[in-house]
Amino acid sequence: MSPSSNGLSKLGVSLIRVNDSQLAISGDMLFASATRLRGEGEKLLPGMSGDITVDLSQVGRVGSVGISVLLCWLRMAQVLGKTLKFVNVPDDMLDVSRVSSLDSVIPFSS
Repeated sequence: MSPSSNGLSKLGVSLIRVNDSQLAISGDMLFASATRLRGEGEKLLPGMSGDITVDLSQVGRVGSVGISVLLCWLRMAQVLGKTLKFVNVPDDMLDVSRVSSLDSVIPFSS
């Protein structure tokens, strides 16, 4: 799937299915793109393998709504019996998750 095929690139963010067990996000995870980003991830998760890695190395600006998207994906993955792990987490995202005490809930890895 190309980043532009899901309409997210117009909103400054792209969600790419790298392979059966990896997604990658690039761009800003802000309010304007959150609903569509959440929906695109929820479309992809059912067709992926059990242990899924989401690469966040190309994420730019992030707000609390970006953390909310990750939490929604985690909930869906649990329902599907899949494991979701977030890697290459930007410092800004870690800071936002710490402020809201969600850094212990979201499986961030280095």
